[in-house]
Amino acid sequence: MVSISIRLADPGHLAAIPGIEIAAAAMFPEADLPLEFRHKVTEMRDLRAAVDRGQMWVAVNEQQKTVGFASADVVDGQAYLEELDVLPDFGRQGIGTRLLARVINWARDQQFRYLVLVTFRHLPWNAPFYEKLGFEVLNSSEHGPEIAGLIKEERLAGLNVANRVVMRLKL
Repeated sequence: MVSISIRLADPGHLAAIPGIEIAAAAMFPEADLPLEFRHKVTEMRDLRAAVDRGQMWVAVNEQQKTVGFASADVVDGQAYLEELDVLPDFGRQGIGTRLLARVINWARDQQFRYLVLVTFRHLPWNAPFYEKLGFEVLNSSEHGPEIAGLIKEERLAGLNVANRVVMRLKL
């Protein structure tokens, strides 16, 4: 087991984030994440904004290599898990769970009632992972307008939103 520390991201961590996103995207079946999405990464300005807001955390190994990250925002007045990725070589070691715990703590500290996310319903490291941690699937009637807008953007971008699900954790 590798020793990993979870910490608030700083600008020095940002260069590693696109590589983590691409490596994590490679794990998805093409039916869920078509090839044209495999190299799509978060804009650097958006990563910087998350760091500036104090809403990005990184997992760093003993060699100070960034091996995972989580970023959050506020959507429909609730905490929102924007992204959670871990390098595949570091998967299944509890790093994602520890990153998520940091996001949950942030959301609680900010006194949000819920942490919300959008994920794939059928992949074991997506909805089933979050369900084990207490997240519940929301019906479309429970989606706020901003979450509904995010789902619409995914559909317009070409993702099969039938495989997507909105989940929330009561804090």
